[in-house]
Amino acid sequence: MISLILNQFKCFSSYELPVAPLTVLTGFNAAGKSTALQSILLLSQTLRRNLAGNMLVLNGPLARLGNTGDVLNRAGASSEVRLGVGFADWNLTWAFAPDTGSPARELRLRSGSLGSESWSNELWPTGRPLPPEVEALMHTIVVGATRTGLLEAYPEPEDPDLPVGDVGLYGEFAPFWYSRCADDTVPTARRCPGDETVTVRGQLDAWLGKLFPGASGFAEVLKGVSLYALRFGIGRSGEVRPANVGYGLSYAFPLIVSFLTARPGSVLVIDSPEAHLHPRAQSIMGRLIAQMAASGLQIFVETHSDHLLSGIRLGVREKLLDADRVIVHFFRDATGPGDNPDIASLRVDPAGAISDWPEGFFDQAERDLALLAGWA
Repeated sequence: MISLILNQFKCFSSYELPVAPLTVLTGFNAAGKSTALQSILLLSQTLRRNLAGNMLVLNGPLARLGNTGDVLNRAGASSEVRLGVGFADWNLTWAFAPDTGSPARELRLRSGSLGSESWSNELWPTGRPLPPEVEALMHTIVVGATRTGLLEAYPEPEDPDLPVGDVGLYGEFAPFWYSRCADDTVPTARRCPGDETVTVRGQLDAWLGKLFPGASGFAEVLKGVSLYALRFGIGRSGEVRPANVGYGLSYAFPLIVSFLTARPGSVLVIDSPEAHLHPRAQSIMGRLIAQMAASGLQIFVETHSDHLLSGIRLGVREKLLDADRVIVHFFRDATGPGDNPDIASLRVDPAGAISDWPEGFFDQAERDLALLAGWA
């Protein structure tokens, strides 16, 4: 995947957002970051619903955006929303328009296109095999900024076709996937540096121990019910419930489970992976994400953490991830040139440096320190 294609969608008039194996979205609030990622969520939940269908699913398990008036670009001359993704040799897009004979919540398919081929009436041509890139988009794994966290027992997914490692929007299926995959072998590229274990069970403890020294995790199915118990180990305290260790561990657990179990080529969209983590752990999470992107996962991250970004940059410097496989988009304003958000797309060099440092880009700490020191 090399770009997201957004036309007449919310704050985007017409825009192609460059994408890398690790794509980081950051910047000011209400500047368009979530909208860009919602394009992926909408396409994923629409394709999951029914490939033979012809409706854009605005309200589903991954995103709830309201009705047609909430997603159409209000300044645009056209009422047709076009969403898609670009790959090295071809683009895949779908155009949707309001159906005057349907309720306001429906946007109907006008056309789909793959390269030079186009079709109508259904999301995907009947009988045509799905390319692996489309399959990955269809089964995008999304982990939101909020986790279930403090439950006594966690459910298993009802959808039998849920992709491996899909821990759920709230991380609610993480104990299920841990129990299902605990003894599976983790790909070498995803293993914690310096740890010799090879299974999901061992690697989860290794990564948790990096983030939270002395910590470990464990989940098991409860007898007689389709529910799973989650416990954490903290030094000499033994096994404790999530409610007794704070939010940091319970927020990180689903991310690590998904990273270790997702199939190669999977698309992951993660909102605020730094949530409830100490600055040191945020930096380590950045390195972890860099390593996972290098292992064959397509990762999108929305973040406000300079520590997480620094960890990613250190991952590049430490050669966990090639510099040309990460891009950072800094969203400055929802109304920029050409009725699109004002976005600065930044690259990281092999030393981990960002040469073009726009005003407002993770510079608040320096500004505040200068004020405290009386320098400004």
